[in-house]
Amino acid sequence: MHPVSRVAMAVALAVSALSMLAHNLYELPLSPIDLENSGPIAFAAILGIAYALRPESRAVAAAALGWGVLNLVIGGIVSVLPLAILPFVPEQSLTHYGAHVVYTVGQVPLVLVAYRALRAGGSTRRELRPQ
Repeated sequence: MHPVSRVAMAVALAVSALSMLAHNLYELPLSPIDLENSGPIAFAAILGIAYALRPESRAVAAAALGWGVLNLVIGGIVSVLPLAILPFVPEQSLTHYGAHVVYTVGQVPLVLVAYRALRAGGSTRRELRPQ
């Protein structure tokens, strides 16, 4: 399997972050510099820099995959459901569902690219060489 390019990972991380930002700006009274926005964007940037420096790293690919899955499942899907375990009651409207569709769909490229990077990455175990 061919390694994932640094550009593909950067684009996937940017789409992920922008879909989260679009959701938050539309649904929440937050500015782009509020911690709820700037923190995840900074984390995505750190992942992008780490991947640019070490594209063969399985740990970086796994972190990017985990970040994408976390955003997809928790941010995109679970937080729209009216569940008693949530510390808030999500709005049950078409526009709110639409914002979560944007959020969820924006995570798919990251999940796919990070999964490919994880599969293509080098082994975490060192090969034993006979002496």
